[in-house]
Amino acid sequence: MTVLNVALVTPLTGPDAAQGLASLRGLTLWARDESLPLPWTDISVTAYDAHPDPAAAMRTAVAAKPAAILGPYGRRAAIAAFSATDRVVFNTGAPTTRFMRQTYPKVINMAAPSSTWPRQVLALVRTADRTARRAVVLLSAGDFAIETTASIKAAARSTGFEVTTSTFGPGQAAIAASRLPSADVLIVHADPDDELAAASALLRRPWRAAAFSTAVSAQVAASFGDASDGLLAPGSWQPDSMAETTTGPNAWAFTDDFRALHGTAPTATAAWTYVSGLILGACIRRSGGVDDASVLAAARGLDTVTLLGRFRLDETTGLQVGHQIPIVQWQSNASWTVWPRERARAQFAHPRWQARTATPGLTPRPYR
Repeated sequence: MTVLNVALVTPLTGPDAAQGLASLRGLTLWARDESLPLPWTDISVTAYDAHPDPAAAMRTAVAAKPAAILGPYGRRAAIAAFSATDRVVFNTGAPTTRFMRQTYPKVINMAAPSSTWPRQVLALVRTADRTARRAVVLLSAGDFAIETTASIKAAARSTGFEVTTSTFGPGQAAIAASRLPSADVLIVHADPDDELAAASALLRRPWRAAAFSTAVSAQVAASFGDASDGLLAPGSWQPDSMAETTTGPNAWAFTDDFRALHGTAPTATAAWTYVSGLILGACIRRSGGVDDASVLAAARGLDTVTLLGRFRLDETTGLQVGHQIPIVQWQSNASWTVWPRERARAQFAHPRWQARTATPGLTPRPYR
C-alpha cells in the first residue's frame, strides 16, 4: 500500500477555528473518496494549526515532506504561510489578487478573488440593460477597497460603465453615502453595521440596481426592511445544485456524502477545500506525478468544472478566472442566484423595484 500524504495548514483554534475545522472535514471526505492512479492506494491527511503562527505551522508541515500542501483559511494567515515556504501550496481559503504569479509563483488559487464580485454585478446588469452607463461604488477603506477599485475599473471598460468609487473610514458610512452622486448602479462593500447605515440614506434613491455585500444574509437583508426587494449580493455556493460537473460529484451528491460522514451540513469553506482536493487529484492524473513541478504545471493547464463551477487559471497572473462569484437577488422574501447565467435559479428582476412582484422561475430543491 502506497500512501499519498497531504498536509492541511489552517486555523484549528482561535477565532477562525470553525472555518479551519470545516476545511479539515471537507478534505477528509475527499481523501476517503478520491481514486488515484497506481501506485497510490490511500490518502492520509494531517492538519497543522495555523493559529497563532501560520508561518511556523507551514514550516512544520513542510518539514514532514508531504506530497501536497493545502490552506490556510484567511488572508493574513495565507500571506504568512505562503511566504514561509517555496513549496507549491493550494490556496483554499484566501481569494485575493495578492497571490499573483509574479509574487507567489507556486500558489494555486482555487477561487476568484473576492474583490471581483462587483464586476459580476456590472456584467449582470449589462445583460438586462443596454442603456445603463454610470455606477457608484462605496467601500470601507483598506486593502479590499484598493483591490476592488482596480478590479471594477478594469471591468467598467469592458462593460461600458463609468465608475465612481468612494471610500470611508470608521463611523463615516452615512456621511459618505449622503455624498454619493446619482448613478444607474450602486455597489456597497463594508461591514454589516456600516452597510445598514449607508442603506438608510441610499435606498430611498432610484438606483436601477443596488448591491450590498452583506445582503446575502437573511438577517441583514431583513434589517433593510421593504428596501431589500431587488437587492443584489455576492452569493456563495448552491448545496442543492445538480449542475453537471466534469471533475468530482455535483453539489447535491457532495452535500449528501458530507452529511453522512460528518453529521452536519457542509459550509462553503468545506466545499472549497474538498474541491481543492479534487483539483489536486486531477493534476496527479493529468501529469502522472506528485512532485511540485508536475502538479503546478498540470494546474496551469487544467480547465474543468467542479461543484463550485469552472476552474481555470489565468496564464499571466495565475489568478482564478474560470470561477465566477455567484450573485443573488432578493425576490419574494428569499435570495435567488441570478448570475452566472448557467447557474441561475431565477430570472434577474431589473430595475430592482420589479422584484416586488417577481415570481422566481425555479424552486430550490430541498435537502434529502
